[in-house]
Amino acid sequence: MAKKKMEIHQEKYLNSILYFIKYCNNEYLGNTKLNKLLYYLDFISYRDRDKSVTGDQYIHNQYGPVPEMMDLMLANLHQNGYVKVERLPYRDNGIFKFELVNEPDQTVFDAYEKKILSKIAKEFFLWSTDKIVGQTHLEAPWFYSKPYEKVDFAYSKDIEFFQNKTDDVEI
Repeated sequence: MAKKKMEIHQEKYLNSILYFIKYCNNEYLGNTKLNKLLYYLDFISYRDRDKSVTGDQYIHNQYGPVPEMMDLMLANLHQNGYVKVERLPYRDNGIFKFELVNEPDQTVFDAYEKKILSKIAKEFFLWSTDKIVGQTHLEAPWFYSKPYEKVDFAYSKDIEFFQNKTDDVEI
């Protein structure tokens, strides 16, 4: 079976990061958790619609799936003044604190994407980094991939979060 070529959707990618910084920015949000929020956004969208929101590929990392382009996108947001990033040296693994400077442009998202962004932000808001990492390790996309290799979107069908696609969520 031929794999689909993924194409980065830069505006959606950048605004997804801004969205999660706005709606999940608490003591638990750092790079690792932000990676996992993007993972759920893309893999749940792929499960439901056969396409990801950001268009990024994910790599099997010891802390779970990691989007290849996230650091570049975050650097872009920081350099262009959309977000401030501060390294917290007293935390393990150099946790970063984010400060939103510009609001996300939600007009770049369709109705489904707005709903799934909202669901993910609400579900994982109080989840610690360790909890969300542990959850990704239990799921087929990470479990069946090999270290430092791409995580196969085909396994997204096994992600159980938000299986009922007809749930209405306030946006």
